[in-house]
Amino acid sequence: MQMLQKRVIEKRYAGAKGAAVVRVTSVPSWMPTSLARDITDTITPRNASLADAQLAARVYQLAKANPMIRDATRVEVCPNTDRPGGVVEVDLEFRRPFARVRVDADYIYVDAEGVCLPVTQIPMYVLSLQGRDSSDVKQICYQALGEIPEPWRASARKIHYVTIDGVWTTPPPPGWKWPAKDLDAGLRLIELISARPYYSQISVIDVRNNGCRITRNEPELRMYAQIGKGRPTDIRFGRFPTPGSDVVVSPQRKIWYLDDYTSTHGGRLAGINTYLDLRYDNLHVSVN
Repeated sequence: MQMLQKRVIEKRYAGAKGAAVVRVTSVPSWMPTSLARDITDTITPRNASLADAQLAARVYQLAKANPMIRDATRVEVCPNTDRPGGVVEVDLEFRRPFARVRVDADYIYVDAEGVCLPVTQIPMYVLSLQGRDSSDVKQICYQALGEIPEPWRASARKIHYVTIDGVWTTPPPPGWKWPAKDLDAGLRLIELISARPYYSQISVIDVRNNGCRITRNEPELRMYAQIGKGRPTDIRFGRFPTPGSDVVVSPQRKIWYLDDYTSTHGGRLAGINTYLDLRYDNLHVSVN
């Protein structure tokens, strides 16, 4: 690990002096400017100076301790050539919020791997701006509604995070993976539907019966599709196949059921039927 850290941290500042500024080299498009600024502040040591021979190592350790950062792949100190001071360039891999988990009356946000994230650093709103070309649409994310310029504020929409309901264990602190099989099953299901055009209609994934811990007579996993405050539709997914020999409808076929259903209902998944049952060789649909 020490050898690996030495490869990540590059020092090119022997004898250099002056204040140092930390700069994140690449900020992902989903990250609000305010969040990028906050993260940069948290990985900047107090009184950062090129005279500190451990500057790169200190920035690296601060980055590794930040819950929103998955990894720091390069930390390089670059002194200015024409004046005192310099820049600490940092290549980072970030954890992107993927879903939220209901815990009593609160929500815990997690990335796709189930790592808990600070609730105060979650992008909440997105604004779509049309460019000169009709195909040129730029999306800008924000943490709070007040960050959006007044003329465009009314056009912003909330970022859709599917709620996972029924995780039985207590969440760990931010930056730690939540070791829960029911949560993993819920995240796996979200991954399965995240690229579908009806993804925004999925509001809740219920994992309370994962592993049949409540009853064998109900689906292990179920989704609820709802548009606004309209009528919800119960989507009975069942379970994922276990490794080895198993007799269960494949996840791909279950998703095909939903694809076919929405194609015949104008893209609508929610509010038409009371339930859709995906656990059988054919899609079972309620009579109402």
